Amino acid sequence: MDDLPEPPARLTHAEVEIIFSHRTPDNAPEGFVAGYHFVIRDARGREAGHINLRIGSTPHVTFVAGHVGYEILPGRRGHRYAEKACRALAPWAATFPIGLIITTDPDNHASIRTIGNLGARFIDEVDVPPDDPHFLRGSLRKRRYLWLPESTQSA
Repeated sequence: MDDLPEPPARLTHAEVEIIFSHRTPDNAPEGFVAGYHFVIRDARGREAGHINLRIGSTPHVTFVAGHVGYEILPGRRGHRYAEKACRALAPWAATFPIGLIITTDPDNHASIRTIGNLGARFIDEVDVPPDDPHFLRGSLRKRRYLWLPESTQSA
């Protein structure tokens, strides 16, 4: 984790800013990779959710969790905060020499819409392995998309 570059403290897009919170550790036995956790804030500085950028590729990341993960707080949904947070993250995420995988459950229509708005390309839909933490939380399938953030910073 010490070899990861220092992230920007704050990134913005439209009325959303993402504030670096902490690095996330890797856990090789679980297939987890190190990464970054950012808090998503609206124009008034209120927390709207969080976004993670995972650096590295393991089967867990490329088939289940994705390189980018976000969650918007239930009372804050419907304002395109996830999309705006991804766009805020895009210039910095593009400095890593990898195409980013974003995954979602097939029934998460809001996330599918967000991913589509980013211009990510659908790859496939896969079964989540029974020993994966996502499966244990009830997520049995994942739709996978390839996002090239350097080409999707508009809107």
